Amino acid sequence: MMETLKSKKDFDRIFSDGKKVDLPPIRMWFFEKESGFLRVCFVGRSKKAVCRNRIKRRLREAFRQHFYDRFREKSVDVIFFSDERLLDEDFKVIIEKMSKLLEENLG
Repeated sequence: MMETLKSKKDFDRIFSDGKKVDLPPIRMWFFEKESGFLRVCFVGRSKKAVCRNRIKRRLREAFRQHFYDRFREKSVDVIFFSDERLLDEDFKVIIEKMSKLLEENLG
């Protein structure tokens, strides 16, 4: 099961000490830790709850299906952001963009 980020302290550490990479419409913040395990958070930026939840579901499912097994041993905290533009993207395009972000930055 995927561990999720929840505490304000963890978010503050990622935003202050972590790195940010963009590949529109997906933005990824990550912080590599000394020890621990993979923790992930998915954020949908939209005023409408239906859209916001659909964005998060699409990001979560793309990560779970294609990347979780490969990166679960990494000691890193990751936050994925996206907005309503993600809803217009094909699921394969989301996977390609997420793959590029993860491979280039987390190896």
